[in-house]
Amino acid sequence: MILTKNEKVKSDMTDAFVHLSPVGFFQIAEETLTELMGELKIDGVTAKEKYNAIWVFSKSKLRIYKNIKWNEQYTSIGFISKITPVTIHIDVEVRNGTSELCGYLRVELCALDLQSGKIRKVSTVGVNDCIQSESSQTDLRFSKFDTDNLHETEQLKVRYTSIDYAGHTNNKEYIKFVLNTYSVNELKARPIKEMDIIYINQTFENDILTIFKGFDKGRDIFAIKKDDKYVIKCEVVRSE
Repeated sequence: MILTKNEKVKSDMTDAFVHLSPVGFFQIAEETLTELMGELKIDGVTAKEKYNAIWVFSKSKLRIYKNIKWNEQYTSIGFISKITPVTIHIDVEVRNGTSELCGYLRVELCALDLQSGKIRKVSTVGVNDCIQSESSQTDLRFSKFDTDNLHETEQLKVRYTSIDYAGHTNNKEYIKFVLNTYSVNELKARPIKEMDIIYINQTFENDILTIFKGFDKGRDIFAIKKDDKYVIKCEVVRSE
């Protein structure tokens, strides 16, 4: 199944330059994949109520090709690009009003059992043989990167507005935490072209998180930890 949505860029999806922000791109991906999974009856609410499980992001990646401005039309196209015994990949294309590819996102999801916290096979949460993957036309691969030798940047406390229906910190909040380590002028001079996030552990309301940052071969590398445990690892590529 391929889901297509036609929308306009809303003001809360834009950055300081009135362009669709990286968070806005991830917001489009989340809304598109959520609706797609709802159509397939494998959404998070169904997983929680019917199978006693929740879907969580394990990886996500964004590549930005072209800006889209506030109030401009865009089309998001979402589909499952890969199914393994314990994960699914959902790809989302974001195209402007003239069908130019402006952004491409890939999200890897897995299902966690609510009682044990262990990863479940996707076949136990409704992903059956009737659900087929579609071919991707974009070679977007998750990166591998080293998070050694990073320096502590800041600490923050997880608050109410960062918590989603599953009771943990929403995936987009970590992206905001990372982006908030930059200044407006830094991102004006060198806009973000790619973001690659690995989600390792969940966090919850009132948790204290520490953000670490470093640089490697032209890339910005991040890690967020709770105590001594990794929560996420992230790679950011900016334009030269």
